[in-house]
Amino acid sequence: MSGLRRCGGLAAAGSVLVAGCTAAHDKDNDNDDGARARPSASRSAETGRGDAPATAGSQQPLTDPARYPRTPAEGRAVVGRLIPGPALFGADVTRAVPYESRPGSWADLDEECVWQLREPPEDVLATRTRYFWLPAEKGGGKGAVRLTTTVTVHRTALDAAWEQAGMLEEALGCEEQVLRPGERLTNLFSSAFGLGEGGNVDVDDSLLENGLCHSETRGGPYPYFWQQATLGPVVLSASACGGRGRTKDEVQGLVQEPLAQLMVRAEREIGPEAGTDEERGTEPEPGTKGDS
Repeated sequence: MSGLRRCGGLAAAGSVLVAGCTAAHDKDNDNDDGARARPSASRSAETGRGDAPATAGSQQPLTDPARYPRTPAEGRAVVGRLIPGPALFGADVTRAVPYESRPGSWADLDEECVWQLREPPEDVLATRTRYFWLPAEKGGGKGAVRLTTTVTVHRTALDAAWEQAGMLEEALGCEEQVLRPGERLTNLFSSAFGLGEGGNVDVDDSLLENGLCHSETRGGPYPYFWQQATLGPVVLSASACGGRGRTKDEVQGLVQEPLAQLMVRAEREIGPEAGTDEERGTEPEPGTKGDS
């Protein structure tokens, strides 16, 4: 197959993935019933597990390991406080159907380059994915945009770093990936920035992808953008598949600002100056204050 990923300087240093990669491959985390595929927990066991995140140079740690969730219940509470609703993506954005991934579901890329649902790895305390639509403009000017966001809490920061590493590796051997029957991505270009690289001073690691999305029902190809960031054991991601008349910059903007706000939420949860339990609140039910 052509289009295999080309990487330079890929390493997992503590909990920080230091990488600079470009690729021409097919990839997506936008599965109706689950989050993006990750490597198994055994990879963390092979290299040892750790909580303290690495930092670049003399920069202060971004997170406080003492504030990390330790149990599935604590992980679910953090996910519930972090996962956004449609309002975060814009006033016109609405819930899709389905709105959330099935509990206990995990998407995995199989040998045929097709996404399949599996049980979550042992290193995942909790994960949730939500789906939204930016409706088409009245008068037919611009088509609808499909939006997705996922929040995952791992047992350790190192596990979260391995998730990032797995994302960079998963396209090897898969020139094209099938999201579901009739939907796929093509022509993706990827980049990764560890802490201190490429202007990244806010998260342990940040991954970005641009490409094209195709649908037998919606048409295409349309601009596609995906971004994922890690902060300690927390992994945050968002994606957008454009519609008729939507530009690449427009689609990218629908992802980057909301994800930046999610990073701020995560800092309030596990940062050195994290808020109190009362300030963070409790896990919201779908349709309540988590939908913002």
